Amino acid sequence: MKERTFRDLYAEAEKSLTYQVEGAILEFTEELCRLMESQGVSRAELARRLDTSPAYVTKILRGNSNFTLETMVRMAQAVGCELKVRMTPISSTTVLVNEYDRLAPQQVAENRAPYGEKK
Repeated sequence: MKERTFRDLYAEAEKSLTYQVEGAILEFTEELCRLMESQGVSRAELARRLDTSPAYVTKILRGNSNFTLETMVRMAQAVGCELKVRMTPISSTTVLVNEYDRLAPQQVAENRAPYGEKK
């Protein structure tokens, strides 16, 4: 029997449901953290906007929670965004570019109305 290499094991792991779920959680939480940082929103402020505890926000941002789409939408709205879900073929590499990504963080912050207000 051929000995399996790390590369073989990693390729196998990439196909697992757990790997895919953890990757999606990581992608969402990293984007949320990036938005919070660019807008100067603390964990405590995000918790206030979500009407929840700072501990719950920390749990989500650490990826220790299997949150719902509703939670994801609420968190996106709390930083002045909307959640967009996409599916791509498994073997593809996707590069998404949108208007937000083209703006410098300061421009985004200047164009955002305070939470709950229309600009």
